[in-house]
Amino acid sequence: MTTAGTGRLEPLATPNFRYFFLGEVVNTAGSSMSGVALAFAVLAISDSPTALGVVVAAWTVPMVALMLLGGAVSDRLPRAIVLRGCNLIQGVTQAASAALVVTGHAQVWQLAVLQFISGTVFAVSYPAFHGMVPILLPPPKRKAAFLLLSQSESALSILGPAVAGILVATVGPGWGLAVDAATYAVAAGFLAVLRIPVGERPDKRPSVIGDFVAGWSFVRSLGWVIPVASCSLVFNALISGALGVLGPAIAEDTIGSDGWGLARSGQAIGVFVAAFVLAKVTIGRPLRTCVIGFSLSALPMLVLGTRVGVVALALAFVVAGVGLSALDLAWNLTVQEKVPEQMLSRVMSIDGFFSFVAMPIGQLAVGPLAVAFGTQRVELGAAALCILVALVGATRPVIADVRLEGGAR
Repeated sequence: MTTAGTGRLEPLATPNFRYFFLGEVVNTAGSSMSGVALAFAVLAISDSPTALGVVVAAWTVPMVALMLLGGAVSDRLPRAIVLRGCNLIQGVTQAASAALVVTGHAQVWQLAVLQFISGTVFAVSYPAFHGMVPILLPPPKRKAAFLLLSQSESALSILGPAVAGILVATVGPGWGLAVDAATYAVAAGFLAVLRIPVGERPDKRPSVIGDFVAGWSFVRSLGWVIPVASCSLVFNALISGALGVLGPAIAEDTIGSDGWGLARSGQAIGVFVAAFVLAKVTIGRPLRTCVIGFSLSALPMLVLGTRVGVVALALAFVVAGVGLSALDLAWNLTVQEKVPEQMLSRVMSIDGFFSFVAMPIGQLAVGPLAVAFGTQRVELGAAALCILVALVGATRPVIADVRLEGGAR
């Protein structure tokens, strides 16, 4: 039996996973800054939560609309090649956004168009990414791989939002977007050196639509994917609106962009610390863990809705990060055990579609709701809904009764 430290690093001994891991970490280093940078780039053009909601929704709408087909494409083609192409396209769109912002020529509609392109590409890259680990590693190494990805990425994300906040306050948000653009190119380079045999797909249908229909039938036969995704639908709508759009707007009037960046780093700290504990824990009821983990994002909403301070908000995001780490691991272990490799991207895309479909509603509705009822009341209402959904979802038998047959270790 290996030691705890050796076990966590063991997946890196496999060259293909090592290159995949390095590419993902580099990519995350840039992406951890881009959210903060983009939010304040838009607010610098139009000091309105509604304008920010439009830009964010421009990314979310195509991502949701095309997610189902993206999963079928990712199961049909070599996933490493799909990811490489997606990284290159997203790097170009982010570079264009950075150039517009840095030169002072950016307008809200331009950023919205570029985010639309990026969201379209993400609809393919998301299911492709989630189908990679099973083709890179054998089952005994996968839990360590999931935790290593989560922990390493969160370690970089601790600094990313804080650095982005400082960049916004000093040289402007465009430079945060420029760093993100460069990391996409580097990630594509790491993916280019992967050496994975192109496997045959004997169950491949004559068309992408046929592949999707087969995936949908399989998901319905499982029974638990749609109920969990429906809970995620509400959680993601609330989080994207209350934290993704309204959060920066509240921060701009209270703790500033640098304070917001520092507070958001707390979520990555929570993910990082939780991984050490989760490596030694057996998750008995993984889907119940998913629902409860999601609900912990209500805590930063409560802080934003009451008395905003950097320390209190950062601690709240730490707790939210712990919940996100637990739900991510629990979901990945469940899918990897109960879904065959050739169906992985389709199952993840169907889950992603239902999980993300209401995000544009949250992003677009939160601005008008804040005007009508006040920002603090909207934050508190979102927190209450998070808790309510968790109570309902965690007690449903179709969610609560699912167990991992092979254990979670």
